Order: sequence, then C-alpha cells, then structure tokens
Amino acid sequence: MEMSELTPSVALAQAERLKETVDRQSRWVIRFQLAYGTLAFGQVLTLGLLGGRLGAMISTAVWVPLIVGLSVYAARQPVAHRGMAATHYAMMGAWATLYGLVLGIGVAFFPDDPAWWVAGAVLVALPGFVAAGVTSRRVRA
Repeated sequence: MEMSELTPSVALAQAERLKETVDRQSRWVIRFQLAYGTLAFGQVLTLGLLGGRLGAMISTAVWVPLIVGLSVYAARQPVAHRGMAATHYAMMGAWATLYGLVLGIGVAFFPDDPAWWVAGAVLVALPGFVAAGVTSRRVRA
C-alpha cells in the first residue's frame, strides 16, 4: 500500500486489527496468572496442613520445579499486552505480602489450625486470580 492510500480510516482499521492480534496472543498471561494462583494455594495448604519439615520439604519440592516451568513458559511467549508488567508486579507484590503475613502469623499463632491454613491458602491465591480477571478484561478474553 502506498503512502497516499493510507487514509486515517485505513490506519485506524490496521491499528485495531493489530490490537486484536496482540490481545488474542496475550491470553497466555491469563493462564499464567491462574496457574500461579493455584500453585500459591497448594503451597500454603501443604506448608500449613503438613507443617514442620515435611510440609516445607514437600511444598518446596513441588513449588520450585513448577515455578521454574511456569517462568520458562512465560519467557517463551512472543507477545504481552500493554500493562502486563504493571499487573504482574502488583500481583507479585500482593502475593509476597499476603504470603509473608499468612505464614508468619500462622506459624506463630495457628500452627495446628486447619481453618487458618485453608483460609490463608485462599487469601494467598487471590492475587493470581484477581490479576487473571483484570487481564481477561484487558485483552477481551
């Protein structure tokens, strides 16, 4: 297409098609965020319900390879939508804060209370699930 044929309406249509393509190809971020929330839930539940060394060993043995795999999956993706980094940093900051609070308070005051650990696991999983909801609206999934 020659420059003279690039009218504002044609340029706008091209930009919209490009945005739709980026949005469609960015839906992997939703899967990443849902997986992260699910892994966070499982880790806190395992740590809390099994407790002590056994909980720490099992949760670490599962968490580390799965997070490495999730990170490799993310690094191999060709596209990320605008705002993905900000959403990711907010998700990770919220997760780290909640994780530290749930574990710190749980170990100190509720080490043998399954209700604390189930509720704490749900709370720690929320940043991943909320981020997935935000991303889903952003990329019109």
